[in-house]
Amino acid sequence: MSYDTEQRLSTTLKAAVRDREYRPDLDRIESRGRQLRGRRLAWRTTAAGGFAVAAIAAVAVTTTGGGTPPSAPPLAAPSSSAAQVAPLVQLVGHLTTAQPPAGDATLVLRDQTLFDGKRVKVWDLWADNGGYYFAKTRGGLPAQVKGGKIRGGDSYRQYVAAAKAAATGDLNAARKRMIVAGAPKGAPVPTEAPGYIHPAPANTNIPAAVREGMRTNIADNRVWNNVLDALHAGAGDPVVRAGALRLLDQMPEVKVVPGSLDGKPVLNLTVGMPAMPGESPQTLVIDAQSGVPLKLSNGPDGGTTFVVTRVSLADVKKGSF
Repeated sequence: MSYDTEQRLSTTLKAAVRDREYRPDLDRIESRGRQLRGRRLAWRTTAAGGFAVAAIAAVAVTTTGGGTPPSAPPLAAPSSSAAQVAPLVQLVGHLTTAQPPAGDATLVLRDQTLFDGKRVKVWDLWADNGGYYFAKTRGGLPAQVKGGKIRGGDSYRQYVAAAKAAATGDLNAARKRMIVAGAPKGAPVPTEAPGYIHPAPANTNIPAAVREGMRTNIADNRVWNNVLDALHAGAGDPVVRAGALRLLDQMPEVKVVPGSLDGKPVLNLTVGMPAMPGESPQTLVIDAQSGVPLKLSNGPDGGTTFVVTRVSLADVKKGSF
């Protein structure tokens, strides 16, 4: 994720920057998938960069007299009700013993609805060897593979590696790894425990929306957003899915509700405060039997559906996939 700010605009924060027009650049979708996803926390709405959390941080410095926040409690897995964790625990157990998938790459169709209502379909091809290819059409992928046109994807590889580490390893260590994944060297590292909510600032002159944003658990926010990217890039790998879901299960604000989508059983993973401030929570819908991501809903800000298939690079190169 981008670290110039932490947040894509929540409903309440949009009013503060409504004069800034959102202009999606389709040529940058391949390296900014989450830029078009409508995250509740903002880091970038135009090529000029982000501004939401920077503004919040500035308010914090000027109203408290210092820029150093109080230390947070150490990391720990919170307790959750059995009804909430059971579906994910059961699914993770299945995924950790699943057979390796066929093929050597994962093809993802992203069908996105942007802030302005525009609908965009794009194709991502994630090779198991770490390569990432992008095309605006399915038919455009063979040329990308033939030409060896591998896009960046370095941050995504870090997200995937952190998720794999979480599958069967030390969960707190994997959480720390996911928090720093994709961050530039020397970037501040948040250390809040899962579910920790910062107290509201005492200064009542701070606008209500900013006060609410200052209570955000930045560590949980990074885990949620980076896990979404791990599930995107590693959607075809059951180990990645297992680790990603273990990390989300550690966060008490992630509520798991069984449901159905197009006639198939699904799990709805909905997150709100303290990971996501604002009135509209974000919901990730996964296949209840495989954990494959199917849909990401962003309240009034649109959403994304995913169609995930396993393919071979050789077949894509030949155009027979």
